[in-house]
Amino acid sequence: MHFFEYLGKVITPIILVSVIIYAIIEHKNVFELFIQGVIEGEKIVIKLFPTLLALLVAVGMLSASGITEFIAKGIIKIFPAMEEYKSLVPFILLRPISGSTSNAIGTNIMQNIGVDTKIGILTSLIIGSTETTIYVISVYGSKLEGKNMKPALILGLLADFICVVSCFVFINYLYF
Repeated sequence: MHFFEYLGKVITPIILVSVIIYAIIEHKNVFELFIQGVIEGEKIVIKLFPTLLALLVAVGMLSASGITEFIAKGIIKIFPAMEEYKSLVPFILLRPISGSTSNAIGTNIMQNIGVDTKIGILTSLIIGSTETTIYVISVYGSKLEGKNMKPALILGLLADFICVVSCFVFINYLYF
């Protein structure tokens, strides 16, 4: 175990020194290449910023408005078996939209209910098996102007749905 701790501390300096040595051997100007990379990165950030800002505002509005709780109550009325998992419904609804918001909700669930409970384990499984589909497609889709992102969105949300259902099946029929 001490080897991996040591490796974790020295791997970054080793990579940096290796890159610099390689650049010197190849007669490259490392600092100028670094500056060019920063400039290119800045252009990407400027292009993505409006999309990220819009997503952050939308998630904040969804969370603050209580819409997720309203939808959660509707889902529980339609599927009474979900009553046991009512604390998970807003988490599941926000997971495809925002990773940070869903992780905050998931952390809150695990702190209040416990990590070794059925709901705590289910929360961990959902965090690990689903993706922030809408967020990812919004960010990459804004870069791919003119492309039809609807099939990717539908397939991504379908995959998230299958993952959530699989997690429920695992917890209810295979684990407990």
